[in-house]
Amino acid sequence: MKKFKKVALAATVTAMLGGFASTANAVNWLMLQGTERDGQAPRAKVWGFLQPSYQKDTSDITGPEPTRIGPNLEKQSQFQLQRARIGVRGLGFPLDSKINYFFLAEFGQNAITDGGLYGEKQAVKLTDASVTFNHIPGARVRVGLFKTPANEEMYQGIFTFDYINFTDVTNQMMLERFTKGVNSTANGNGTVAATEASWGSFGAARDIGVQVFDSFKVGKWDHSYSVMMGNGNGLSTGGTADGEDLYLYWSSERALPGGKGPWAHGLKMFAWSISGQRKVDLTDDGVANKVSYDRKRSGLGAKYRHGDWRIVAEYMQGKGMIFQGPEKPGLAIGPFQDLKGESDGYYLDVGYFIPDTKWEVDLRYDVYNRSKTHSRIQAEFNSITYGLQYHFNRKTRFTMNYTTRDAKAVSATAPASFKNGLEGIENRLAVQATIVF
Repeated sequence: MKKFKKVALAATVTAMLGGFASTANAVNWLMLQGTERDGQAPRAKVWGFLQPSYQKDTSDITGPEPTRIGPNLEKQSQFQLQRARIGVRGLGFPLDSKINYFFLAEFGQNAITDGGLYGEKQAVKLTDASVTFNHIPGARVRVGLFKTPANEEMYQGIFTFDYINFTDVTNQMMLERFTKGVNSTANGNGTVAATEASWGSFGAARDIGVQVFDSFKVGKWDHSYSVMMGNGNGLSTGGTADGEDLYLYWSSERALPGGKGPWAHGLKMFAWSISGQRKVDLTDDGVANKVSYDRKRSGLGAKYRHGDWRIVAEYMQGKGMIFQGPEKPGLAIGPFQDLKGESDGYYLDVGYFIPDTKWEVDLRYDVYNRSKTHSRIQAEFNSITYGLQYHFNRKTRFTMNYTTRDAKAVSATAPASFKNGLEGIENRLAVQATIVF
């Protein structure tokens, strides 16, 4: 498997490299989401998107979290308005054309609006509220609440995402669930009452902080960097007693002919890391006895989009605070973590737009190795997603995914309930419409 990761990524990058001419900026999410065109953007541009969907899971109903449809985890088939976001962005012109802002709110049914205490829902949740100061050449400064630079699957504009559900490694390892307390079966540090082990906030790939970033051209390549310090609290507006999270990001892109805006063609290679700490109280004695644990995530990958083809490969790894999933969400016993565990995963995604049609076919293979350092809860997830998209136009499409899933406990000493729960995870059908406005 380790050799496959390296070979797949190297082969993808090698195949991408070639003598193409640079005609426009490639898809640079750092710049697209954090800046506006100087002197060209409107003072206020209202925008958003809708994603109504339907999903049906064929797993054993007594299985763990992945057998039910999120965010409420109550049913195995469900219609829902998965996302409904509306926002406004623009320049501070005529006061100052070097200051731009970004504001976005979520009205849909997902972990953003239903990701706090179990069963606690919000009609609307603020996801982005930031201001960027573009006065210092080579060092733009962004402050507020915004998406944190990380893996491509999570960092890209979600309305451009070619699938309906994330890979297991992104969903479980990258999208953080914050808790008031944790029961770590891996380390055996006692038990926690249900009220202490309940959901806190949901990460949603966002944080409140300050970011220094910019992009610069060297020949035909566009290089970008980002250094960010954040609370490490996700969407929560509160601070953290553990010190701030550090986010580092680098990408090198070469534009290729074709596409526009978020769908521009190009080759991009990128690397990133996130590091911080989380405090956890493992006792149930009415006294604060919090202990700090490291939480680290890092990865690298490459993305190619040109002509009728899209190829993406990415590898990610994590240390500490490895999410295990809520054991019994119906009973409000919240998410469990492997406090000192280590995990890794990767995916390879290929898409092909059928010439002279509006149809696109997609294929994604992903692997997630969870809690590799604790044999009793070590698990392996393998998934293959077959996708079909019909593009009515550049901003409206219909997507259908069928995912075959294979999950298993790695160790023969794993508890029987743990083994049976993973083996009960089966396939999933998902359909979705995306309308960008």
